[in-house]
Amino acid sequence: MSVMREELHHLVDRLPDEKVAPLLRLVKDQLDEPPAVRDLPFIGMLAAEPDFAERSEEILKSEDNHRL
Repeated sequence: MSVMREELHHLVDRLPDEKVAPLLRLVKDQLDEPPAVRDLPFIGMLAAEPDFAERSEEILKSEDNHRL
């Protein structure tokens, strides 16, 4: 590894987490690679009874609901 790459690694390791994302975007923009396609989970809307929102925590905690 070249001296410049080692220095860059060292400097990046010293950055606070909130400054890493913008730097990562900058570096990725310098590459000639297409952006990675992210497989995001499906998020939808649901029509339900008026008390559905009030019971949402209970429903989410129930044993009948589990990760797919």
